[in-house]
Amino acid sequence: MTLQYAIELGKRIGVPPECDEAMTLAARQLKEHGAEQVLQEGLPVFEQNDYSMKAVEPFINRAAEMGGVHPYTVWGLFLQMAAEPAEKKFQQLGIDGQVFLDTFEDLKYKLIECKKTKGVWGNFVYVWYPIFYRIDIFKLGRLEYENHPYPGKEPYVWTDGTRTITIQPGDPVRSIHIPYSGEPFDTKSRIESYQLAQDFFKDAPTGAKLGDGPLICFCDSWLLYPPYQSAWPEGSNTKAFSDDFDIIESAESKEEITKPTWRIFFASADGPMEDLPENTRMERGLKQYYLSGGKNGDALGILIFDQGKILNA
Repeated sequence: MTLQYAIELGKRIGVPPECDEAMTLAARQLKEHGAEQVLQEGLPVFEQNDYSMKAVEPFINRAAEMGGVHPYTVWGLFLQMAAEPAEKKFQQLGIDGQVFLDTFEDLKYKLIECKKTKGVWGNFVYVWYPIFYRIDIFKLGRLEYENHPYPGKEPYVWTDGTRTITIQPGDPVRSIHIPYSGEPFDTKSRIESYQLAQDFFKDAPTGAKLGDGPLICFCDSWLLYPPYQSAWPEGSNTKAFSDDFDIIESAESKEEITKPTWRIFFASADGPMEDLPENTRMERGLKQYYLSGGKNGDALGILIFDQGKILNA
């Protein structure tokens, strides 16, 4: 578990050249000032505390101060260092090495998001990552699938008249996440991903096995929030993704409801609403939505998929 592994992993998951250069320089600074040892001391604490980011934060801050490196950059390097034992766990579970790389490529996406949002290569949403080191999330095609109990407050029942599927609160299912990968997000790509997931979880290496049963997923995301649907342009893949789900709960966000989402506008989200960029159809649609008084929110949706078909869309 070394900084050298972190830099090599960055190359394997395809971080941009500028990022590779910045992270390599930061790693060199940390080594020269003895901070690599501090991070190595933090790794067993990380593992022994169920991958708690709070438990390891003092090691990150100390290493950052010793090496004169931004804490976000140190977080990025630390998470890449910590992937070494995770890779060994993937191997022990018999999971294809490409699935490991595809899954941990999420670290690259967060490096890019950090640069766009905070102006530094690193990771500022590190609290999201314990599930990666517990081997509870897998990227399969375009989407990520997390082992997670069904969070609905009431049982969910679907039937077509001849077949009935009931999901009880707390049942082991999968939570879907949409990584910032830039890959195609059209219907074909999503269906291919759902099928890959059903095949993968038939004999799941972690979490509940599907056997010959359907893939049952939920998505708890701002992307599914019904009022946003007016912001998505005609033919939007985001709207089509939302339509893959049966939306069962929605609510205005508890976050500051007048603040545009950084996930689309990055650093510009902190500026005047009128100055939000309009470079993409999504940016233009969301900007108009906010300028018209639209609020942020989240929604919970259920997807039941079986052999190439969404049953409950």
